[in-house]
Amino acid sequence: MTVTAPMASSTEIVDTVLELYRRMLAGEAEEANDLISRDPALVFIGSAGEWVDDQDTLRSGTQEPGEGLIAGPSPAGYADGDMGFFVDQPTWLFADGTRAEMRLSAVLRREAPGWRVINMHMSVAVPDDQCVMLQRRWKHGLPTPDAATD
Repeated sequence: MTVTAPMASSTEIVDTVLELYRRMLAGEAEEANDLISRDPALVFIGSAGEWVDDQDTLRSGTQEPGEGLIAGPSPAGYADGDMGFFVDQPTWLFADGTRAEMRLSAVLRREAPGWRVINMHMSVAVPDDQCVMLQRRWKHGLPTPDAATD
């Protein structure tokens, strides 16, 4: 198959993922799971070794109300037929009110009930040079700069 046309912007995909965010923030874990595909090819990838490709593991967690994702300034979705993707620079809001800037991309597929997330990758937005330094510290047990001056 040769692609001859660009992917089309999709408000349906954006709306689906933003609804997933809303359900997570509301602590509605079961309802959030309804927007995730049950396809065996599903994979969710996060930071620091988080790789979930098992339906039971993915769906077994609970969601703390008030903890979850807040959309970034310009989330976007695109589709071509029954496949599409979503990108965002959201903020993760922790239950204690602290926040972390994230990067998120997701692949969605149109299934019988509508668009469903089949793959998601979310990671902390850390510049590469700082990420390398952090990984070296973790691997070798090096103290943080703050701990060295105490």
